[in-house]
Amino acid sequence: MRTRISLKILLTSAALIGIAIGGISNAKAGQDLRYATWDPPQHEWIKFGVDRWIKSIGKVTEGRVNVRKLAKGLGAPPAYHDFIRKGAIDVAHIIPAYTPGRLELHKVAEFPFLAASAKARTVAYWRVYEKHFKKVNEAKGMKLLNVGVHGGGLIHNTKRPITKMSDLKGMKLRVSGDNVAGMAKGMGATPIFASILKVHNMLSKGVADGVFLTFEGVKNFKLGKLVKYTTVPPGGLYATVFQMYMNQKVWDGISNKDQKLIESVSGEYGAQFLGAAWELADKNGMKHMKEMGIKITPMPAPFVAKAKAIWEPLQAIWMAKAKEKGVDGEAALAMMKAEIAKVESGQ
Repeated sequence: MRTRISLKILLTSAALIGIAIGGISNAKAGQDLRYATWDPPQHEWIKFGVDRWIKSIGKVTEGRVNVRKLAKGLGAPPAYHDFIRKGAIDVAHIIPAYTPGRLELHKVAEFPFLAASAKARTVAYWRVYEKHFKKVNEAKGMKLLNVGVHGGGLIHNTKRPITKMSDLKGMKLRVSGDNVAGMAKGMGATPIFASILKVHNMLSKGVADGVFLTFEGVKNFKLGKLVKYTTVPPGGLYATVFQMYMNQKVWDGISNKDQKLIESVSGEYGAQFLGAAWELADKNGMKHMKEMGIKITPMPAPFVAKAKAIWEPLQAIWMAKAKEKGVDGEAALAMMKAEIAKVESGQ
């Protein structure tokens, strides 16, 4: 019995050492890369997006490079940026809005009133990234392989219908980033920054009265019994960008041949099915919300006009930051709008 226990301890220790070593080694150490996420495994973005991409790596490289998704996440969502950059994990996705100030250029895909379609935002964003942002290399130490942008952000709350801006006065609303926080504040609400994993507890305990979130978020994060009212802005009041990175040293350790093969199932190719996964998530989320009896109201035109006026100075701030990085923000935004139109028309 003692021998069995000792053996178990030895194997467990060896496994832990292997994980630790793997975090600082490159891909040549076996081409077996680790992917971690905080998102629930049943989420459409994971099942039909991330998991599909993970499987495609092993397939196109004929098993020379494999990505293994860990059964559990490593920690809070904002920490994933450093997990990848420092080598604690080989590849994962991040939400750059969760670490304000580190990355800025992605925000063009998060602007309000651009598109309700997640696929349109996702594919358009990748095209804009390739032309305008890639050269800047904002995320040093990491290789960007895929992007995803969820569908248009809505206003959900537990208190009352929101049909005019004054209805938001005094409300405490969870936000996911600084742009949407600025919008919330400008509309008279009190923004509370928090990751999606904390929203259920915040709403159930009254810490927040509502949340800026998508259709899918209500279903996938079990908010259907808490949310009572939803206001739907045309084209979304915001969106959230997801970026899928690999540690740069790990990427550099992969052969040129396999790098090209991995890129062939990433980038715009990946954006197509990753965006489609978000589309499916929103479709399922909308169905769930209707089943739960949540009152869904389109944002009236006067409300939209006031929200757009609030957004103008916030957009100007982003333009200035883009210019500091050597990027023509107006050209990037114009391309974003044009590419959204192309995707929505089937191009």
